[in-house]
Amino acid sequence: MNRSRPTVLLTGSTGVIGSALLPSLAARYEVLALVHRRRPEGVACVEGDLTMDGLGLSESEWSELAGRIDSIVHCGALTDFSAPDLRAFADINVEGTRRILQLAQDADVPVVLLSSASAVMDVTEDDLAARNLRAYGRSKRRAEELAIDSGLPVAMVRTALIFAERTAVAPPVRQFPHTLFDILLRGRTGGLPVQPDHWCDIVPMETLVAYLTALTEVQLRGDAALTSGVHWVTAGPARLTAADVADACTKVLTAAGRPPKEPLLSPPAVARTRSHGLARLAQLGFQPPERAPLPCDLVRLLPAQLNRDAVLEALEHNVRLCADAFPRG
Repeated sequence: MNRSRPTVLLTGSTGVIGSALLPSLAARYEVLALVHRRRPEGVACVEGDLTMDGLGLSESEWSELAGRIDSIVHCGALTDFSAPDLRAFADINVEGTRRILQLAQDADVPVVLLSSASAVMDVTEDDLAARNLRAYGRSKRRAEELAIDSGLPVAMVRTALIFAERTAVAPPVRQFPHTLFDILLRGRTGGLPVQPDHWCDIVPMETLVAYLTALTEVQLRGDAALTSGVHWVTAGPARLTAADVADACTKVLTAAGRPPKEPLLSPPAVARTRSHGLARLAQLGFQPPERAPLPCDLVRLLPAQLNRDAVLEALEHNVRLCADAFPRG
Protein backbone atom coordinates (compact mmCIF):
# COMPACT_ATOMS: atom_id res chain seq x y z
CA MET A 1 0.00 0.00 0.00
CA ASN A 2 1.10 3.51 -0.71
CA ARG A 3 0.07 5.29 2.54
CA SER A 4 -1.33 4.75 6.02
CA ARG A 5 -4.78 5.27 4.48
CA PRO A 6 -4.89 3.34 1.22
CA THR A 7 -6.38 5.00 -1.84
CA VAL A 8 -9.43 3.45 -3.49
CA LEU A 9 -10.43 4.49 -7.00
CA LEU A 10 -14.23 4.54 -7.22
CA THR A 11 -16.08 4.67 -10.53
CA GLY A 12 -19.76 5.54 -10.74
CA SER A 13 -19.49 7.68 -7.61
CA THR A 14 -22.53 9.79 -8.49
CA GLY A 15 -24.74 6.85 -9.44
CA VAL A 16 -27.36 5.30 -7.18
CA ILE A 17 -25.02 2.67 -5.72
CA GLY A 18 -21.77 4.62 -5.97
CA SER A 19 -23.19 7.63 -4.13
CA ALA A 20 -24.40 5.38 -1.30
CA LEU A 21 -21.08 3.54 -1.13
CA LEU A 22 -18.87 6.64 -1.23
CA PRO A 23 -19.36 7.78 2.41
CA SER A 24 -18.65 4.27 3.71
CA LEU A 25 -15.40 4.02 1.74
CA ALA A 26 -14.37 7.61 2.53
CA ALA A 27 -14.70 6.92 6.26
CA ARG A 28 -11.95 4.31 5.94
CA TYR A 29 -9.80 5.20 2.94
CA GLU A 30 -8.67 7.99 0.70
CA VAL A 31 -11.21 7.86 -2.13
CA LEU A 32 -10.38 9.07 -5.61
CA ALA A 33 -13.47 9.34 -7.81
CA LEU A 34 -13.21 8.79 -11.56
CA VAL A 35 -15.70 11.33 -12.93
CA HIS A 36 -17.02 12.28 -16.33
CA ARG A 37 -19.76 14.90 -15.99
CA ARG A 38 -20.85 15.13 -12.35
CA ARG A 39 -18.54 15.39 -9.34
CA PRO A 40 -19.24 14.08 -5.84
CA GLU A 41 -18.53 16.35 -2.91
CA GLY A 42 -15.81 15.83 -0.34
CA VAL A 43 -13.37 13.62 -2.26
CA ALA A 44 -10.62 14.11 -4.80
CA CYS A 45 -11.62 13.52 -8.41
CA VAL A 46 -9.87 12.65 -11.65
CA GLU A 47 -11.62 13.31 -14.96
CA GLY A 48 -11.96 10.29 -17.19
CA ASP A 49 -14.33 8.57 -19.59
CA LEU A 50 -15.13 4.85 -19.55
CA THR A 51 -15.99 4.98 -23.26
CA MET A 52 -12.58 6.29 -24.38
CA ASP A 53 -9.29 4.48 -24.86
CA GLY A 54 -7.06 5.02 -21.86
CA LEU A 55 -10.12 6.41 -20.05
CA GLY A 56 -9.44 9.62 -21.97
CA LEU A 57 -6.23 10.18 -19.99
CA SER A 58 -2.83 11.09 -21.36
CA GLU A 59 0.00 8.60 -20.87
CA SER A 60 1.41 10.63 -18.01
CA GLU A 61 -2.01 10.98 -16.35
CA TRP A 62 -2.57 7.23 -16.70
CA SER A 63 0.82 6.44 -15.14
CA GLU A 64 0.25 8.91 -12.31
CA LEU A 65 -3.16 7.40 -11.56
CA ALA A 66 -1.81 3.84 -11.66
CA GLY A 67 0.91 4.78 -9.19
CA ARG A 68 -1.51 6.45 -6.83
CA ILE A 69 -4.15 3.79 -6.17
CA ASP A 70 -4.26 0.66 -4.02
CA SER A 71 -7.62 -0.74 -5.10
CA ILE A 72 -10.45 -0.16 -7.59
CA VAL A 73 -14.18 -0.40 -6.89
CA HIS A 74 -15.87 -0.32 -10.28
CA CYS A 75 -19.53 0.72 -10.00
CA GLY A 76 -19.69 2.76 -13.20
CA ALA A 77 -22.22 1.29 -15.64
CA LEU A 78 -25.17 2.02 -17.89
CA THR A 79 -28.41 0.89 -16.24
CA ASP A 80 -30.89 2.89 -18.32
CA PHE A 81 -33.32 0.36 -19.78
CA SER A 82 -34.85 3.04 -21.98
CA ALA A 83 -31.57 3.53 -23.84
CA PRO A 84 -32.45 3.82 -27.55
CA ASP A 85 -29.18 2.24 -28.74
CA LEU A 86 -28.52 -1.21 -27.28
CA ARG A 87 -24.85 -0.92 -28.27
CA ALA A 88 -24.42 1.61 -25.46
CA PHE A 89 -24.52 -1.24 -22.93
CA ALA A 90 -21.45 -2.81 -24.52
CA ASP A 91 -19.69 0.54 -24.98
CA ILE A 92 -19.91 1.38 -21.28
CA ASN A 93 -20.40 -1.87 -19.36
CA VAL A 94 -18.04 -4.05 -21.38
CA GLU A 95 -15.42 -1.78 -22.89
CA GLY A 96 -15.41 0.44 -19.81
CA THR A 97 -14.66 -2.62 -17.67
CA ARG A 98 -11.92 -3.66 -20.07
CA ARG A 99 -10.23 -0.28 -19.56
CA ILE A 100 -10.59 -0.44 -15.78
CA LEU A 101 -9.03 -3.91 -15.78
CA GLN A 102 -6.12 -2.60 -17.83
CA LEU A 103 -5.60 0.14 -15.26
CA ALA A 104 -5.70 -2.45 -12.48
CA GLN A 105 -3.13 -4.51 -14.38
CA ASP A 106 -0.76 -1.55 -14.70
CA ALA A 107 -1.33 -0.49 -11.08
CA ASP A 108 -1.09 -4.09 -9.79
CA VAL A 109 -4.16 -3.67 -7.59
CA PRO A 110 -7.27 -5.76 -6.86
CA VAL A 111 -10.73 -4.89 -8.18
CA VAL A 112 -14.24 -5.07 -6.81
CA LEU A 113 -16.48 -5.28 -9.88
CA LEU A 114 -20.15 -4.54 -9.38
CA SER A 115 -22.03 -6.95 -11.61
CA SER A 116 -25.68 -7.99 -11.55
CA ALA A 117 -27.89 -11.02 -11.08
CA SER A 118 -29.09 -10.13 -14.59
CA ALA A 119 -25.81 -11.61 -15.86
CA VAL A 120 -27.28 -15.09 -15.42
CA MET A 121 -31.02 -14.44 -15.77
CA ASP A 122 -32.73 -15.64 -18.94
CA VAL A 123 -35.01 -13.17 -20.72
CA THR A 124 -36.42 -14.86 -23.80
CA GLU A 125 -39.15 -12.42 -24.84
CA ASP A 126 -38.54 -10.18 -27.82
CA ASP A 127 -40.32 -6.89 -27.09
CA LEU A 128 -38.34 -3.68 -26.63
CA ALA A 129 -38.20 -3.83 -22.83
CA ALA A 130 -37.00 -7.44 -22.93
CA ARG A 131 -34.33 -6.62 -25.50
CA ASN A 132 -33.00 -3.81 -23.29
CA LEU A 133 -32.93 -6.04 -20.23
CA ARG A 134 -31.25 -8.81 -22.20
CA ALA A 135 -28.61 -6.43 -23.60
CA TYR A 136 -27.88 -5.21 -20.08
CA GLY A 137 -27.51 -8.74 -18.71
CA ARG A 138 -25.32 -9.75 -21.64
CA SER A 139 -23.04 -6.76 -21.05
CA LYS A 140 -22.64 -7.66 -17.38
CA ARG A 141 -21.89 -11.28 -18.24
CA ARG A 142 -19.26 -10.21 -20.78
CA ALA A 143 -17.68 -7.88 -18.20
CA GLU A 144 -17.38 -10.83 -15.82
CA GLU A 145 -15.74 -12.90 -18.56
CA LEU A 146 -13.19 -10.14 -19.12
CA ALA A 147 -12.44 -10.12 -15.40
CA ILE A 148 -11.91 -13.87 -15.33
CA ASP A 149 -9.73 -13.82 -18.44
CA SER A 150 -7.60 -11.00 -17.02
CA GLY A 151 -6.10 -13.24 -14.34
CA LEU A 152 -6.34 -10.32 -11.90
CA PRO A 153 -7.71 -10.59 -8.34
CA VAL A 154 -11.27 -9.47 -9.11
CA ALA A 155 -14.28 -9.93 -6.85
CA MET A 156 -17.43 -9.90 -8.99
CA VAL A 157 -20.49 -8.89 -6.99
CA ARG A 158 -23.76 -10.08 -8.49
CA THR A 159 -26.31 -7.95 -6.72
CA ALA A 160 -30.05 -8.30 -6.80
CA LEU A 161 -32.41 -5.35 -7.20
CA ILE A 162 -31.85 -2.58 -4.67
CA PHE A 163 -34.09 -0.83 -2.17
CA ALA A 164 -33.24 2.70 -1.07
CA GLU A 165 -31.62 2.77 2.36
CA ARG A 166 -34.02 2.49 5.26
CA THR A 167 -32.84 5.94 6.35
CA ALA A 168 -33.56 7.49 2.93
CA VAL A 169 -36.04 10.37 2.72
CA ALA A 170 -36.72 10.09 -1.04
CA PRO A 171 -36.72 7.24 -3.56
CA PRO A 172 -33.89 7.03 -6.08
CA VAL A 173 -34.68 7.89 -9.66
CA ARG A 174 -35.08 5.24 -12.40
CA GLN A 175 -34.55 2.15 -10.25
CA PHE A 176 -36.65 -0.93 -10.95
CA PRO A 177 -38.23 -1.41 -7.50
CA HIS A 178 -39.39 2.19 -7.37
CA THR A 179 -40.73 2.05 -10.91
CA LEU A 180 -42.71 -1.00 -9.81
CA PHE A 181 -44.03 0.69 -6.66
CA ASP A 182 -44.94 3.82 -8.62
CA ILE A 183 -46.99 1.79 -11.10
CA LEU A 184 -48.88 -0.02 -8.34
CA LEU A 185 -49.45 3.05 -6.20
CA ARG A 186 -50.86 5.03 -9.11
CA GLY A 187 -53.41 2.28 -9.78
CA ARG A 188 -52.55 1.18 -13.30
CA THR A 189 -55.83 0.35 -15.03
CA GLY A 190 -56.42 -3.40 -14.93
CA GLY A 191 -53.59 -4.00 -12.47
CA LEU A 192 -50.01 -5.06 -13.08
CA PRO A 193 -50.06 -8.36 -15.05
CA VAL A 194 -48.06 -10.54 -12.63
CA GLN A 195 -49.15 -13.66 -10.75
CA PRO A 196 -49.18 -13.23 -6.92
CA ASP A 197 -46.72 -16.10 -6.33
CA HIS A 198 -44.06 -14.83 -8.77
CA TRP A 199 -41.03 -13.45 -6.99
CA CYS A 200 -38.39 -10.76 -7.19
CA ASP A 201 -35.20 -10.41 -5.16
CA ILE A 202 -34.55 -6.97 -3.64
CA VAL A 203 -31.96 -6.12 -0.98
CA PRO A 204 -31.60 -2.95 1.13
CA MET A 205 -28.91 -0.59 -0.10
CA GLU A 206 -27.20 -0.61 3.30
CA THR A 207 -26.69 -4.38 2.99
CA LEU A 208 -24.97 -3.99 -0.37
CA VAL A 209 -22.85 -1.09 0.93
CA ALA A 210 -21.77 -3.10 3.98
CA TYR A 211 -20.79 -6.05 1.80
CA LEU A 212 -18.86 -3.97 -0.75
CA THR A 213 -17.03 -2.16 2.05
CA ALA A 214 -16.10 -5.42 3.77
CA LEU A 215 -14.97 -6.89 0.47
CA THR A 216 -12.73 -3.90 -0.24
CA GLU A 217 -11.23 -4.19 3.25
CA VAL A 218 -10.41 -7.87 2.79
CA GLN A 219 -8.77 -7.17 -0.56
CA LEU A 220 -6.69 -4.33 0.86
CA ARG A 221 -5.49 -6.58 3.68
CA GLY A 222 -3.85 -8.72 1.04
CA ASP A 223 -6.49 -11.45 0.88
CA ALA A 224 -7.62 -10.63 -2.66
CA ALA A 225 -6.97 -14.16 -3.86
CA LEU A 226 -9.43 -15.48 -1.26
CA THR A 227 -12.18 -13.12 -2.36
CA SER A 228 -11.73 -13.39 -6.13
CA GLY A 229 -14.64 -14.86 -8.05
CA VAL A 230 -18.40 -14.40 -7.75
CA HIS A 231 -20.15 -12.96 -4.70
CA TRP A 232 -23.96 -13.03 -4.59
CA VAL A 233 -25.53 -10.15 -2.64
CA THR A 234 -29.20 -11.11 -2.59
CA ALA A 235 -32.12 -11.80 -0.29
CA GLY A 236 -31.93 -15.48 -1.22
CA PRO A 237 -34.74 -17.40 0.50
CA ALA A 238 -36.06 -14.10 1.92
CA ARG A 239 -37.08 -12.99 -1.58
CA LEU A 240 -40.37 -11.16 -2.01
CA THR A 241 -43.44 -12.23 -3.95
CA ALA A 242 -45.65 -10.03 -6.09
CA ALA A 243 -48.33 -10.51 -3.42
CA ASP A 244 -45.96 -9.08 -0.78
CA VAL A 245 -45.38 -6.00 -2.93
CA ALA A 246 -49.08 -5.53 -3.69
CA ASP A 247 -50.00 -5.95 0.00
CA ALA A 248 -47.43 -3.31 1.03
CA CYS A 249 -48.77 -0.86 -1.56
CA THR A 250 -52.37 -1.53 -0.50
CA LYS A 251 -51.46 -0.96 3.17
CA VAL A 252 -49.76 2.37 2.46
CA LEU A 253 -52.56 3.58 0.18
CA THR A 254 -55.25 2.62 2.68
CA ALA A 255 -53.40 4.37 5.53
CA ALA A 256 -53.25 7.50 3.34
CA GLY A 257 -57.00 7.42 2.75
CA ARG A 258 -56.64 6.28 -0.87
CA PRO A 259 -57.51 2.56 -0.84
CA PRO A 260 -57.23 0.85 -4.24
CA LYS A 261 -60.47 0.69 -6.18
CA GLU A 262 -59.48 -2.59 -7.83
CA PRO A 263 -56.82 -5.31 -7.33
CA LEU A 264 -53.26 -4.14 -7.92
CA LEU A 265 -52.32 -7.39 -9.70
CA SER A 266 -54.07 -9.03 -12.63
CA PRO A 267 -53.55 -12.28 -14.59
CA PRO A 268 -50.77 -11.83 -17.15
CA ALA A 269 -52.01 -11.20 -20.66
CA VAL A 270 -50.81 -13.09 -23.69
CA ALA A 271 -47.22 -12.13 -24.51
CA ARG A 272 -47.00 -9.11 -26.79
CA THR A 273 -44.38 -8.33 -29.39
CA ARG A 274 -44.13 -4.64 -28.51
CA SER A 275 -42.95 -2.87 -25.40
CA HIS A 276 -45.64 -1.46 -23.13
CA GLY A 277 -43.43 0.92 -21.21
CA LEU A 278 -42.49 0.77 -17.56
CA ALA A 279 -45.26 -1.68 -16.69
CA ARG A 280 -43.73 -4.21 -19.06
CA LEU A 281 -40.29 -3.71 -17.52
CA ALA A 282 -41.78 -4.21 -14.06
CA GLN A 283 -43.42 -7.42 -15.25
CA LEU A 284 -40.08 -8.75 -16.50
CA GLY A 285 -38.55 -8.28 -13.05
CA PHE A 286 -40.51 -11.23 -11.63
CA GLN A 287 -39.62 -14.92 -11.78
CA PRO A 288 -41.97 -17.95 -11.60
CA PRO A 289 -42.18 -19.80 -8.25
CA GLU A 290 -40.57 -22.94 -9.66
CA ARG A 291 -37.35 -21.04 -10.23
CA ALA A 292 -35.02 -21.52 -7.26
CA PRO A 293 -34.02 -18.51 -5.13
CA LEU A 294 -30.84 -16.74 -6.12
CA PRO A 295 -27.71 -17.83 -4.24
CA CYS A 296 -26.77 -15.65 -1.26
CA ASP A 297 -23.20 -15.13 -0.02
CA LEU A 298 -23.78 -12.48 2.65
CA VAL A 299 -22.42 -14.61 5.49
CA ARG A 300 -19.03 -14.79 3.75
CA LEU A 301 -18.33 -11.26 5.02
CA LEU A 302 -21.35 -10.10 7.05
CA PRO A 303 -22.72 -11.46 10.35
CA ALA A 304 -25.92 -12.92 8.90
CA GLN A 305 -28.12 -13.42 5.88
CA LEU A 306 -31.13 -11.19 5.41
CA ASN A 307 -34.31 -12.47 6.99
CA ARG A 308 -37.82 -11.98 5.71
CA ASP A 309 -38.75 -9.44 8.40
CA ALA A 310 -35.86 -7.16 7.39
CA VAL A 311 -36.79 -7.36 3.70
CA LEU A 312 -40.47 -6.65 4.43
CA GLU A 313 -39.46 -3.67 6.58
CA ALA A 314 -37.35 -2.30 3.73
CA LEU A 315 -40.23 -2.91 1.32
CA GLU A 316 -42.73 -0.97 3.41
CA HIS A 317 -40.31 1.94 3.91
CA ASN A 318 -39.58 2.18 0.19
CA VAL A 319 -43.26 2.01 -0.74
CA ARG A 320 -43.92 4.89 1.69
CA LEU A 321 -41.11 6.89 0.06
CA CYS A 322 -42.75 6.49 -3.34
CA ALA A 323 -46.21 7.30 -1.99
CA ASP A 324 -44.91 10.44 -0.27
CA ALA A 325 -43.31 11.54 -3.57
CA PHE A 326 -46.74 11.86 -5.22
CA PRO A 327 -48.07 15.36 -5.72
CA ARG A 328 -51.04 15.95 -3.43
CA GLY A 329 -54.21 16.66 -5.32
